[in-house]
Amino acid sequence: MSVRIGKIELTGVQDLHTEEARTLVEQRVPEQQGSVFQDLGREPVTILIDGLLLGEEALSSLETLRQAHAKAEPQSFAADLVVGTDLTEVVIEDFKVRQVAGYRDRFRFSLRLREHIEAPQAGDAALADVNSGVATDAAAWSDGSLAAASVLQDPASLSAALAAQPALLDNLDMDALGDAVASKLDSLDAGQLNGVLDTLAAADPSKASGFFDALGKAGALGPMLSKYVQEGAAFLKQLDPSKFSSLMKAFSGGLEFLTQLKKVLDAAGRLAGDIKDLKLPPELDRIVKGGLK
Repeated sequence: MSVRIGKIELTGVQDLHTEEARTLVEQRVPEQQGSVFQDLGREPVTILIDGLLLGEEALSSLETLRQAHAKAEPQSFAADLVVGTDLTEVVIEDFKVRQVAGYRDRFRFSLRLREHIEAPQAGDAALADVNSGVATDAAAWSDGSLAAASVLQDPASLSAALAAQPALLDNLDMDALGDAVASKLDSLDAGQLNGVLDTLAAADPSKASGFFDALGKAGALGPMLSKYVQEGAAFLKQLDPSKFSSLMKAFSGGLEFLTQLKKVLDAAGRLAGDIKDLKLPPELDRIVKGGLK
């Protein structure tokens, strides 16, 4: 009869039997014969083994069994007697051994094994990954919300905030950003305004369009147009003009017209100054200066 415990194959087994039981709670019924039993499940299987260890490997096998018993670690188990059962691992509960007199490498042993069953998972074990994901999402949402609130306080910081928090735009409402820019328009120069627009255009063109619409609702486009003309800042360098909304196209066209008009007026002013300083013959000088008055 061959029995394997862990890595040890016991070939000298002389007796092997199991003890199997169920836990039954007896409920007596008044004035009735017999009882009602509540089945609480089966008890762990107990296995009793008696046999001999023979040969040169006997001492090594004894030492391995002794260590397994001392550590109380589960060991794999296989035997013909338990084929077809759920028994796959055992713990050595009791171990007895004695040397047979007159033989150098012969030992008689007795083993008492108990079935090992893994502890059941906690009731919320399946929710651990879900809870972890929810906690991660909540932390990201919190960080994103704080970053969005900071940008609404200082719209010019949008580029730096977006670089540090790529998911910022998920928590940043374009209407709120438009209102924030409109309320702080006097303190923002054209370069800062263009930085906000370029950042949105590079990250998400649809966000840039929504922000521009929000500026229109807040009545900020007129003052912005004046800033752009006076300071000469570019308009949405990062965005393809074919993707402009109708409002953005109108603003861009108006900006181009006013920019060109400013150039003409500046050129006219320089021309008038040049003419005023021009040295002409006395007759022609009286006609020109007379016409300029």
